[in-house]
Amino acid sequence: MLKKMCFIVCASLFFSWGTFAASASEMSLERFLLAVRENNPTLQASLKRLEASYHTVRATVSVQRPSAGLRGSSSYNTDDSQKRQGAYSLSAAISHRFDVSGVYPAQEKQLLLQYNALAADHLGLINNTLAAAESLYWRSFIARENSALQKEILSQRREDLRITEEKFRQQLIPRLDVVRAQARVEEAESIVVQADSAFQDTLTQLATLAGGIAVTPGAEILLVPSLSVRAGVESALITRNDVRSAELVLERARVLKTLAAKGMSPSVEGSIGYTILTDSLTPQPDQNEFLFSLNVSIPVYDGGKTREDTSEKARSIEAAERNLEARRLSVREDVLKARTQWEKAVALEASKRKQVARSDEELKITQLMYMEGMGAQIDLLNAQVDNQRVRTEHLDAIKEMYLALVSLRQAMSEYEPAPAE
Repeated sequence: MLKKMCFIVCASLFFSWGTFAASASEMSLERFLLAVRENNPTLQASLKRLEASYHTVRATVSVQRPSAGLRGSSSYNTDDSQKRQGAYSLSAAISHRFDVSGVYPAQEKQLLLQYNALAADHLGLINNTLAAAESLYWRSFIARENSALQKEILSQRREDLRITEEKFRQQLIPRLDVVRAQARVEEAESIVVQADSAFQDTLTQLATLAGGIAVTPGAEILLVPSLSVRAGVESALITRNDVRSAELVLERARVLKTLAAKGMSPSVEGSIGYTILTDSLTPQPDQNEFLFSLNVSIPVYDGGKTREDTSEKARSIEAAERNLEARRLSVREDVLKARTQWEKAVALEASKRKQVARSDEELKITQLMYMEGMGAQIDLLNAQVDNQRVRTEHLDAIKEMYLALVSLRQAMSEYEPAPAE
């Protein structure tokens, strides 16, 4: 008796721990999307590339600033006939390349445009990744509901089998009815295994998106969603980050063309040197003296490089314009297709809901007639197959409504706000 009590207690503790472990990984949609944003390796890699680009911009424009340095030299002559065998010098200098043709502002602008385009691409990646994550979340949620539905149907099949076997023992029905009922149970068991496997596959995919964190959709009541997104083509063109990126690329292409046209511009470089220490006899400023220098370079001919570079940048502008046009057409297509997907899902769910109500009533009547010996088993089997089909299709219709909402949010770039101007 004591051993039995210990076993019951241990089993209860194990069951409680297993239930806690399972519920510990349950996540609401909001928590899951946050986990994806913070832990997804692809998003983190994109963020690091964006941060690296920021430092690249700062490093590139550093040539526009003055530079300072120290210069020291020392020499020794082994010829004893020379009066001075050693010499040394130490000097400091500040040099700067002056912008006389407006190149520096254009360089800064194109670098900033490049960085902002990368930032828009990063936001677009977040939008698409989180949209894929929410789609998968609802697929997993419905997969679990489908698994529960198939287990409920299996339970019904087993109960039908029990009643059929009882009627057979009473010699009210032939052996064939028992064989048919057993086949339905085996079929339902197979469907349960497939449903459980599909659900486990979605959990694996959820964990991959969340950076390896075990995730189970939160246990919530399955509700038919309502339209909560205002989708419009013009609004999407403003909010979509991929369109914003294409616009920035086009603007940068125009700035690069301006820079290319300045390839023959003159350059002016000035420097100030100060000799700190020296005993050298070579011509140079004496100790504690300043040296001012100004170098002017005026290109005369560069072999046609500027002309060809300008032509290449002009073609790049045309390519960027076509790319922007393609992006805008793609956004229009996304919004209109998402609208159609939602309207189709709403109509399909309403139809399937009516079919489920009709099928449930038909199955209930057929089961009652069969139990009373007033109906044939084949009618019951047909009613069961029809009920299982329409209930499963109704779940799929609800899933399509959730996926249509995700498509609308993705089309409107709602998973990530548009970058600031």
